[in-house]
Amino acid sequence: MKFQHDAIDAVLDAGDRLRALEAECVEQRRLADDTAKILRDAGIMRILQPARYGGFESDPGVFNTAMHEISRLSSSAGWVTGVVGVHSWHLGLYPDRAQHDVWGQDPDAWISSSYSPAGTARIVPGGYELTGRWGFSSGSNHCDWVFVGAMVTDETGQRTGGQVHLLLPRSDYAIDDVWFTSGLAGTGSNDIVVENAFVPSHRVLDVVDLYTERYPGNEVNPGALFRLPWYTLFVNAVVVPLVGMARRVLDEAVAIHRSRLATDASKLPHPATLARLTEADFEVDTAFRILQADLADAFATAGRGEKVSMALRQRTKRDHIAAVGLAVSAADKSYQVGGPRSISTSSPLQAVWRDVHAGQHHAINLPDKVEHEYGEYLLTGNPGTLY
Repeated sequence: MKFQHDAIDAVLDAGDRLRALEAECVEQRRLADDTAKILRDAGIMRILQPARYGGFESDPGVFNTAMHEISRLSSSAGWVTGVVGVHSWHLGLYPDRAQHDVWGQDPDAWISSSYSPAGTARIVPGGYELTGRWGFSSGSNHCDWVFVGAMVTDETGQRTGGQVHLLLPRSDYAIDDVWFTSGLAGTGSNDIVVENAFVPSHRVLDVVDLYTERYPGNEVNPGALFRLPWYTLFVNAVVVPLVGMARRVLDEAVAIHRSRLATDASKLPHPATLARLTEADFEVDTAFRILQADLADAFATAGRGEKVSMALRQRTKRDHIAAVGLAVSAADKSYQVGGPRSISTSSPLQAVWRDVHAGQHHAINLPDKVEHEYGEYLLTGNPGTLY
């Protein structure tokens, strides 16, 4: 099956190899070198990258498709595609000087991240002095740069500003190998450690500017892709891979029952099993459709030169949490009807089922805050947050 982008087709052409490499990713607790090479050679991380720096600057729905299809082959590759690939878009929002720092010599440079404000950025002449430790930086072993979050302080350590995102080269931070997990084990989501690193001002963005769409990068990247609201695009990076993984769990369950039918056509599963398969198929299909529809509406609005409405931005927040719930439900139902051999440690069904549940724990995917805020917005029109 061919998709709407050569980069996706290139990865899927290596699909059997990518699927086989997943065990190596899990064993190494990081993306296997050959897995990273497949993604890099295909240019998959350049789908959202500005064209002026060698990127494809594609419709963001293409990136969603890439994450979904790669996650059906390899949870590790799909998750890292999301959280590293979206950073090419994020960097496109930075001043051109920062973009040139990263891509001027290497348009295939990758960036990992950990956006929680776990560090302190002390104001110094020309920029900030940064110190901190950040967790969950997926794919960091294969990246040359990192985005981290911090709170701004003055020279005495007193907070004087809000939260910022800072961009650092690999020479300015250490990676601490702490990633021992029951799910998404092959993503290498290790800790980033920084001690007194200088970060020039052009490599720092205020989070308020992101949420209010004051993007310095628009001076050189004026296209619709780089005029989308931060959250509206960014959230897909940690939701769509879960939908693709849930589809993989369903694929495995369906394959088990098809193999039984191949040997004895009378062995049609119990009607309750058939019902669970139907429900799971509906849930993963619906999850992907609503995410694509929201993103398409936002992109079309930006393409017309209009601001994406708060109503659409709030709908996107509501739907991303709904999509996570649908993906987890579909994975659970597929696992339930996969049969007793599904619990084997060699079974990809149980392995990917654990990956889905691990991804659900990402801070963005937790439902309570989003559902509370959307309910308030529904009643009062108050969006609750800037994004």
